[in-house]
Amino acid sequence: MNAKTHSQAESLEDKPQGLQAEIWAQFRTVLRQELKAMLEQVLQGELSEHLGAGRYERNGDRQGYRNGRYRRRLLTRYGEIGDLAVPRAEEGGVEFQALGRYQRRQLEVDRILGQLFLAGISTRRLRQLSEELYGRRVSATTICKTTAHLAEELEQYRRAPIADEDVEFLFLDGITERVRELGVERKILLCALGMTAEGKKRILGFRLGEAEDTASWKGLLMELKARGLVGKHLRLITVDGCPGLLAALKEIYPFQKVQRCIAHRLRNVVVKLKHHQRGPVMAEGKTIFAAPTRREAVRRFRAWSGHWLVEAERAVRCLEKDFYHLLHYYDFPQELWKKVRTTNLLERTFREYRRRTRPMQLFPNPESAERIYYGVTDYLNRNWEERLP
Repeated sequence: MNAKTHSQAESLEDKPQGLQAEIWAQFRTVLRQELKAMLEQVLQGELSEHLGAGRYERNGDRQGYRNGRYRRRLLTRYGEIGDLAVPRAEEGGVEFQALGRYQRRQLEVDRILGQLFLAGISTRRLRQLSEELYGRRVSATTICKTTAHLAEELEQYRRAPIADEDVEFLFLDGITERVRELGVERKILLCALGMTAEGKKRILGFRLGEAEDTASWKGLLMELKARGLVGKHLRLITVDGCPGLLAALKEIYPFQKVQRCIAHRLRNVVVKLKHHQRGPVMAEGKTIFAAPTRREAVRRFRAWSGHWLVEAERAVRCLEKDFYHLLHYYDFPQELWKKVRTTNLLERTFREYRRRTRPMQLFPNPESAERIYYGVTDYLNRNWEERLP
């Protein structure tokens, strides 16, 4: 390296960040100018096609005349174009393909902001990011509108057929959410997740209801059945033990095995114990479900209940209730036990929902809640599909 080249390299090293920022700022300026010129040219071409004649062109096929132009601001991924010239026709009513009516942002900008919003970034932080990325801070209302397109996709999702052979295991559970509707109300998100024996997962459907009652669960299950989940290949349904859900299953899928979630049942047992009892009682109780066979699990349960019946009768009676419904997982290969004996697959899904909804604190309305839930659902389903070999 000669002395001149060496000195130039040293000068670049002295201020690389400032130089890079200046270079990229110039690139963005040039790109905006080129994009503006191209868009204006395309809009003029569309107007000529609409009118049947170019500028100053005289022919018998002309359908109207130009009427000047107006200026519009358009936010793009390269920054804001502040003076885009949009041509007008004398009679008005021109529908451009390159630029929608009242459009103020490039569709890609909405898509990126919408994805960041669904990823759990707060509205306040997104406003700051939009200024750093695109040179203009968008409003909170604008950010909320970036998910508006999900409403149509949600309806398509709810009408999409379900391949009955792809659902061998069904998991059902619900979580509460706060929604503003004539005041702040607690809503219940009912969710259904399907899985094959090979571990392929998919969220099949969800509904936001008033309560986790029989009518609400029945509505969701009937929707799944109408879309194709008739249950011919269904081997097990895992639930948390909600009475409304159990009643709905008896009507919609009356002949299917129903596995009660072990994790939920053990939580119910814990609250019926005194604090000093919880350690030894639960340590011994958990060994029941670590048994290698159903017969051994029953033997361990009888030994545990005999040991603690006097000191912790309420806890023993809690685990004893419908005990055999906790053991259906023994009907399947051992590698499936951990997956099908609890609703943990749905619990992990709910954590993704919570990660998105936690910064919001509450939803402005039920429609907004369902759009957000669909956005997260679509992301999870796509992610699971990509992970498959």
